[in-house]
Amino acid sequence: MKRYLKFWGTRGSCSVCGPQFSHFGGNTVCLEVQYDDTLIIIDAGTGIRPLGHTIHNKKKIDLFLGHTHWDHIIGFPFFEPLYKKNTEINIWAPQGKGRSCKELFTEMLSKEFFPIHLEQLQARLEFKTIYEKTPIQIGPITLDFHATSHPGVTYCFKIKTPNETISYVTDNEIPKTPQKSLIEFHKGADILIHEAQYSAKEYTEKGGWGHSPLEEVITLVNEIQPKRWIVTHHDPNHTDAELFDLEKHARSQKLPCPVEWIADGCTIPLK
Repeated sequence: MKRYLKFWGTRGSCSVCGPQFSHFGGNTVCLEVQYDDTLIIIDAGTGIRPLGHTIHNKKKIDLFLGHTHWDHIIGFPFFEPLYKKNTEINIWAPQGKGRSCKELFTEMLSKEFFPIHLEQLQARLEFKTIYEKTPIQIGPITLDFHATSHPGVTYCFKIKTPNETISYVTDNEIPKTPQKSLIEFHKGADILIHEAQYSAKEYTEKGGWGHSPLEEVITLVNEIQPKRWIVTHHDPNHTDAELFDLEKHARSQKLPCPVEWIADGCTIPLK
């Protein structure tokens, strides 16, 4: 059976293109979790478009959103299963402080922005709410949620398979709030996926934007003690060369595990 994580998009904030981004890619975040017959998608950035082309004869899909900023939802209208009859898509998202996820998606697919309205999609859509530290069972996988430090209501994920625990944290500004609860939530993960969007110098100008400088994430990783650390949600200004430099710097530091800056299209096998 198929068991893997696949990163269909690894860029944060805004998609990019050009030869200077050819290694890591330019699609915004989208993660596929495939575990036997269970398919879970986290984030609907532009990476969800190529993912959609690979899904055939799937009757049920669960799509989870940690929050509804543009880089996490902009690919949604281009997700091919939306246009297939007899497909059920559950869209899970936290309840924000304003409009509901369904209201936001209805506006995104209004006639001023897109030629097909939400009610014209052929798949059956159901919008569901996720709550902090309230686990949800999807097949053999349990998902749990924890708030992060990011503008608006934003959750990260703990994904538990029968054999492993994967933590997925794309938007979290470590210096802005205490992280003790977050550390306990993700303690000892087999795979920690956590952003490191800024260098220390960049962070002096971008504090409050909802993302972390690399040095602070290194401290967090040493507290969580994962078996593997993967970095995603790369800054749109960072070229391949700059991302390789950040990776090299991280590997030169004291870490409890291997670290890798992940690229679009990379697949991580699961047990």
